[in-house]
Amino acid sequence: MDITVGLLAESFAESMLLPSGYVSVLRFLVKQYLIERRTLMPHTAMLIGFYRETKEGGDEEEEQLAGTVEVCFDKRGANASPPTPTSPKDSPYICNMAVKKPLRRRGIGWHLLKASEELISLMNPSSDVYLHCRMIDEAPFNMYTRAGYKIVKTDSILILFTLQRRKHLMYKKLPASSSFLESDTLDSDREKAP
Repeated sequence: MDITVGLLAESFAESMLLPSGYVSVLRFLVKQYLIERRTLMPHTAMLIGFYRETKEGGDEEEEQLAGTVEVCFDKRGANASPPTPTSPKDSPYICNMAVKKPLRRRGIGWHLLKASEELISLMNPSSDVYLHCRMIDEAPFNMYTRAGYKIVKTDSILILFTLQRRKHLMYKKLPASSSFLESDTLDSDREKAP
């Protein structure tokens, strides 16, 4: 948990333009948040991605935490104080995606997003999923639009008075997942075959 806490604290400090001295305070707050969220499983989940790079000689380096994302499946897993504009509490919601700075632009965020969508399709019959993207975050915004997310609503400019960045609420209708059911059917057909 500690390396995930560190990644999220550094990401939040970077996004809020806070001095590095505040990272330790953010670590404490993030850890408390994650401990609280753990009690809401299976209505929420935290996905963690690791990155393994091969050296020139062919020897593998150690795996390192590359990124993380949180998925809320229903209203019981919804955040008590969600960001604005608020998404429907009964719909799945993807949040707190962070990729380690030196590992960005390698497709890790894309894989975390796709893994989140696959998990949502398996865990929740609803095909609607929401997420937020800050208006200033061009690369994540482009990734989300490429993945099929559309802007539903944008924060009012008045949100700047609360020292927050303006955000888009984005939405995507996920296709019905049948991959889990198909693999079960294929396995049972194989067992019946002579």
